[in-house]
Amino acid sequence: MIRGTAGDTTNETKRSTGAAMSDDPTILSMHSGYDTNGVYTDGFLARPARGTGLPGVVLLSGMGGMTWVQREITRRYARAGFVALSPDYMGEALDSHAERLRAKNALDVDTAVDRIVGAAAFLRSLPWVGPKGSVGIMGFCLGGGLVLLALGRSDAFQSGVVYHHSLFPDDRELDGIDCPLQYHVGTDDHSTPRIEIEAFLKALEQRGKTCELHWYEGMGHSFAQIAPDADVPKAQKDATDLSCERSFEFLARTLAGKTKVTA
Repeated sequence: MIRGTAGDTTNETKRSTGAAMSDDPTILSMHSGYDTNGVYTDGFLARPARGTGLPGVVLLSGMGGMTWVQREITRRYARAGFVALSPDYMGEALDSHAERLRAKNALDVDTAVDRIVGAAAFLRSLPWVGPKGSVGIMGFCLGGGLVLLALGRSDAFQSGVVYHHSLFPDDRELDGIDCPLQYHVGTDDHSTPRIEIEAFLKALEQRGKTCELHWYEGMGHSFAQIAPDADVPKAQKDATDLSCERSFEFLARTLAGKTKVTA
């Protein structure tokens, strides 16, 4: 059973770490949350200010959890026309790399996947998506691996986008994936090295599955986990924008039949 709430805190306080995208009158963003079989998951929801029957997308952060950057990414997807939900599957936002690694290694993966699948049901309970609405999923790093597990273990999602997964499911977990899949990774990613990507693609091929793969020259791990106004090198900003455009187009095409979405 899925129950949830979407609050009305649409004018979030602006933080020094990024521009308040909630000032954009074309979208609404708010604290949210839902229950999956008695387990509550906090979340952050952003959606177009108008419209129903919109495509939904569940967005999974990396091991940093529900950071300000993840909220800004959620708003960016809303600006592109999606009802976007970032579930706080980590339970907190973590600052140091050591804290993030400890939380990642201690994560109850099965419970996290259940919560993520529950997020799709929650989106379909909202009038902006609807009970028959299409829902996709996108994840960074640890979240990318959880995307693969959620796709392999359920039919809750109609398409998936993975950024440089750093949780590597057993190949048998890929058997259940039966939807379009897109993948983004930098050529200089040492957390998700090329050898892992090649093994992943080979496992998909052996199962008769395909993946739309995009490499980003010179980019390292987590290159696209930045706020829209982040002060980063132009090459990283350009790669991030290109990956977002590709993700938006892919999700729009596979979820709603559209061919052009910008944000």
